Amino acid sequence: MTPGLPPPATEIAGRALLEDWSAGTAISRAHPHTFGSVQLDKRPNANFRFSTIHQGRRVVPVAYGGENDHAAASETIFHTIETPTGAVRPRRVYLAKYLTWQWSSIHPTRDLHLVRLDDAGLTALGTTRTDLIETTRLAYPTTRAWAEAIAAALPTVDGLWWYSRQDPTRKALVLFGQLPDRPGGVARADLTSNEPALPFALPQGLDRLDQIADDFDVEVTRP
Repeated sequence: MTPGLPPPATEIAGRALLEDWSAGTAISRAHPHTFGSVQLDKRPNANFRFSTIHQGRRVVPVAYGGENDHAAASETIFHTIETPTGAVRPRRVYLAKYLTWQWSSIHPTRDLHLVRLDDAGLTALGTTRTDLIETTRLAYPTTRAWAEAIAAALPTVDGLWWYSRQDPTRKALVLFGQLPDRPGGVARADLTSNEPALPFALPQGLDRLDQIADDFDVEVTRP
């Protein structure tokens, strides 16, 4: 099912529910090593639920994360896998695709202003979890259109948060980077990390991935 297109900017601005992610609250990330722990993703061809998005012709940099590693992995590594309630076997990911990825833990140095995409927030915007969060990748062009519309209608917000598709008990989020004419969004100084990244290629990094995959009943297939 394809979700509906977002409403006009004035309706989004008047309806959206906001919530702060408090300064110092950890954000876990699972991401390619081509960008660092506190570096945002500027790839013009990323195919995720809420990225790549644009403002005009410019890419809006983003950082995906979550309240813990489970949430971070669910919205990146496991984002195209069927959810447990609609599982089509086998549920697997191929390790070869992620050997250059890493785990990071970062902290915002200020409160981050996020749009709520939990049930109450989605209802306020006139959409549903089924239409915006539970979709397959076939709907990503439309879900990205929602992210673009929200970022444009609310230029002072720093991103979005929702309950993970794979595990609806855990919060996931996407942060928007700054653009010259957009007052919101995170700058480099707004994020910090006090521990080194952990590559998946190291035993400890792979063990962490395997444990999360076990919890999600997903097979990590070796080369």
